Amino acid sequence: MSRKEIYSLIILIVVIGYGAYQYFTREYTEIRSKYIMDTIVEISATSKSKNVGAEIEKVFSLMSDLESKLDEFDSESLISHINSSPDETFDMDLDLFSLLQLSDSLWQMTDGSFDPTIKPVWDLWNFSAEEHIIPDSLLIQKELQKVDFSRIKYDENYLYKPRDMQLSFGALAKGYILDQALSYMKKSFITRGYINCRSSMTFFGYDIAPLVYIQHPRKEDDSIASFSINNQSVSTSGDYQQYFDKDGIRYHHILDAHTGMPVKDVFSVTVIADNAALADGLSTALFTINPEDALNIVRERADTNCVIYYRQDEAIVSLKSEGMKELRFNEKI
Repeated sequence: MSRKEIYSLIILIVVIGYGAYQYFTREYTEIRSKYIMDTIVEISATSKSKNVGAEIEKVFSLMSDLESKLDEFDSESLISHINSSPDETFDMDLDLFSLLQLSDSLWQMTDGSFDPTIKPVWDLWNFSAEEHIIPDSLLIQKELQKVDFSRIKYDENYLYKPRDMQLSFGALAKGYILDQALSYMKKSFITRGYINCRSSMTFFGYDIAPLVYIQHPRKEDDSIASFSINNQSVSTSGDYQQYFDKDGIRYHHILDAHTGMPVKDVFSVTVIADNAALADGLSTALFTINPEDALNIVRERADTNCVIYYRQDEAIVSLKSEGMKELRFNEKI
């Protein structure tokens, strides 16, 4: 074989090898969005399969099914059935058990200012109404008598709920649904992607960590900070998500279960954690307590970080955990 022929063979082998490498390492990425859980949910997924779009649709279907099951405002949901039933004892459901366990830990963590039985009081505020009315204080006190998670008893087999009480998992159901969706995506051999539900997001598999922005609590369509995140989830609870202003006072949807009133002087709490349910639940639970106490709770948890914006001397100030530095945290206040 001549030298020219050898060179040609080498070139041929390289071309074939490169083509094989491209074939076996090729990836397909799709981004799709759908209205679920009262918001636009966006999913990005990358896979070696051309059918990645079909897999995203299956994720949407899974999320919709779980929403229908856990939404207390859906009269056909499991939670609605439990809340409206004359019975007090129910067979336990796996998803319900997981939500109760997390709710229990958050309730204990906040000494009861976060309480998943707050629904009777929350309903009084009717934040979705066109005309907003501040509930009568005596009515709030009356409904607060139905709020006390310590009266809820549960184990892996049964749930006991007094007839006059109602459960609400609005503070963590979205995150829980994201976790189940993420688990499905990984089992479907999706190598990287994200689920964006606006107030809650989860990311996995990226070589370069995506940049996430925190909504400015008083400037619509503007951010107050940014950070990088990968293989974790983030959730933000803010007083600008569901609210109304009356006589110069903002009344928002995050209530202190001790008083039945919106929490004062906290603008937003952002939590980064290893799972979305924890991030979602913590962002609301920490909102209900003193910012310094909230920060101390996060400091005691591995792989969990937070940023808290609150009012001090009529200005917006922040507290953040030390780990935010590693996430390339940057803010503009």
